[in-house]
This record gives sequence, C-alpha cells and structure tokens, in this order.
Amino acid sequence: TRWPPAVAMDRGTAALVCPSAMDIQQLRCFVAVAEELHFGRAADRLHLTASPLSRRIRELERELGEELFVRGYHQVRLTRSGRDLLEPAADVVRRFDALRAQRPDRTARPARDIGAAPVLTPSVVDLVLGTFTRLYPDIELPITLERSAVLMDMLCARKIDLAIVHLPVTDPGLRGLELARYRYAVATRSDDELASRRRLRLADLTDREMLMPSSKLQPLAMKNLRDFLVRAGIRNLNELPHADSIHLAARVIRTRSITLVAADPDNPSTRNFAGPDFALVPLDEPDLHFAAGVAWRADDESADPILARVIETLRTGRGVTPLVI
Repeated sequence: TRWPPAVAMDRGTAALVCPSAMDIQQLRCFVAVAEELHFGRAADRLHLTASPLSRRIRELERELGEELFVRGYHQVRLTRSGRDLLEPAADVVRRFDALRAQRPDRTARPARDIGAAPVLTPSVVDLVLGTFTRLYPDIELPITLERSAVLMDMLCARKIDLAIVHLPVTDPGLRGLELARYRYAVATRSDDELASRRRLRLADLTDREMLMPSSKLQPLAMKNLRDFLVRAGIRNLNELPHADSIHLAARVIRTRSITLVAADPDNPSTRNFAGPDFALVPLDEPDLHFAAGVAWRADDESADPILARVIETLRTGRGVTPLVI
C-alpha cells in the first residue's frame, strides 16, 4: 500500500506534511482503536463518546481509500492496510505530542481556543468573551467561526476549549449552559398581506410555504423547530440545502414564501431582512424559541480552573450584564 505523505515518510520531522483532509485527531483516534481493538475502550481512553470516534475513523478511511478495520459484532481487528499504518501513525502522534510538550509555558499568558457560530447574536458572543477578559485580562482567545454542529464535533475532538453555539447539547461527554433565549419573527415581503399585522400566530400561516435553513446548522434544534411547526399545522415546509440567510431572503422576495428569523435586529441573519422590501412581524408563540449559550467538555470543568471559573461566573451571573431576551 502506498500511503500519502503523512504516513509514508522518513524519520525526519520535516517530512511530517499531512494532506489537507487528514488531521492529527484522525490519526490519534486510529491509533487508540488499533491498540485497544475495541471502540468503547478507545473512546474512554480519548475521553470521547463512540459516535465521534467512529466518525473520525470513517473520515480517515475515506481519505486514504482503504478499510483499516474489520468490524465484527464483538471484536475489531486490523486489516492489512491498518497494520501497515499503525507504526507510522503512532510515530506521527508521538512526534506531535513531543512538539506540543516543547511549546512555551502557557501559564504566563493563558490561552483558550473558542469556537463561535457566526449567525449568533453578537451580544451572546460578547458576553462570553467579555467574561473571559474581565476575569483574565491577559488571556488569549483565538476564535474559530463555524456552524454549531461542527463546533460540537471540534469540542469532542479537543480542537477547541469552549463553543458558543445554538443549544441543546446532546453528546453525553459535553455540557451546556443557556445564556439567551430568543423569540421568532415572520419575515415576509413588505407588500405581503401578512406585513400589516401587528402579530402573527402559526395558525395564520398554515396555507403558506415556509422556508427553513438547512438542519446541518444544528440538527437537534432544527428538528425541534420543524416538529413544533408541524404540530401547529404548518405542512408546506421547504428546507433549503444550506443555512445562507442571504439566499433565504432572496427566495422570500422572489417566491412570496415566508420564513422565521430571530426577533432581534442585531442578529446577523435577521439583518439580511432589513430594508423597505421586507417586513418582520413578531410571532406570538410563547412556547417557541431558540436558545444560545456555551458548551464544553464535561471533564474540563474540573481539570481546567480557568474554564471552570468562567463557566461558574456565567452560570451564576456574578458581575455579568444580563442579556435582553
């Protein structure tokens, strides 16, 4: 088997060049399963649950174009390709960990990697970052912008330390804290018959096509929203293949469809429906809302004192300016 440069390498550190789709966490997951020959034990060893671990292995197999394991009902064993990969992959992981150990001590200037969903209202992100910097003025906060579902996976893979996301959190290895709860508004064309209404109920919308962004944004939150709409009698739901609010706005203008947006003018998605062409009518459904907050790995709350203090401050609201909900 001819492996790509990340695996078929000489012993020099300079040869550790990974192809773009492969990352160190995939190799770390592979090595753990290959050494344990058991997905459950490997997941425990990596402080992951079985689902993200299995997904990482599948991603690596797709990247390499090879099956690495024979998966039986009660046992796992390496394929020939898996046996060929194990030693060089373990060497890459050892070298990477050695490089991390040689980094300057971060205690003098602490840093935590933060993920944030770009469509969240800025006040939620500002609250979290502001709490960090108020408690730890010298802290570095590199930020990764990705949709909530991707950030949850990054947390499980230990690529980030805290995620500012749409809730709820479903992975048993993660914990979540709600910081804000937002109501919805109905976005229509300004010349739509609904635009003149002061408020709307879902019962007023049962004969209209309602556009929804892709459920990939946050699968469980979007499923909960869809289920709520169906129970309320909304039958003509059209889920688009992406979460682009600009495209949603264009569809509303061109097709006279409607959609739901956050009833918050500062929300990045809602701002795309500003201007004379659109109307935003508050939706009077007290039980329908979406939640935003933070997520983190459960074991970090006891192992990371900086993170634990920030979470506790957010949880108790000590010295934190409340969000307008």
